[in-house]
Formats: sequence, structure tokens, C-alpha cells
Amino acid sequence: MELICYTVMGVFPALVIFSMSEQSGLCELLVGGGCYCLGIVFFKSDGIVPFAHAIWHLFVAVGAAIHYYAIWKYLYAQTPRPVQTSR
Repeated sequence: MELICYTVMGVFPALVIFSMSEQSGLCELLVGGGCYCLGIVFFKSDGIVPFAHAIWHLFVAVGAAIHYYAIWKYLYAQTPRPVQTSR
């Protein structure tokens, strides 16, 4: 069940591609999801690879940071439009 949840965390943000009118930020979404999915390898090799669980946490943190950066850059850091007043 955990593996399914982590896979969904990596793939789910990519579903927004179908409703995107503008493709900016697509690279960040894919790289962040790739970090989540690549981290699954370390999650499943816990006990085999030394510090695998800690490495998995690093992949999750990097994936989340990349997604956060994409949201900040393409949604919040837009230049504000001047407010037009009607006279």
C-alpha cells in the first residue's frame, strides 16, 4: 500500500498536463515526479543498501522542492498587472 501511495505522489502532479493551456513549468513537474519515482528504488531496497531509507527521504524532499519551486515560479512570481480604474 505504501508503494502505491508513493507512486501516486510521483505521478499525480503530471495529470495536470491534460488541462494545461500553457506548457511552462512542465519540465519542473516531470523532474519532480521523476525524483519521487526514482526514490522508490531506494525505498524498496531498505535493508539491502546502506542508508537506503535516508536516501529515499532525500529524493522525496528534492521532488517536493522542485514541485514547490514550479508552483512559486509559474503561479506566484508572475508580475502583477496594473489595476485599471474606470473614470
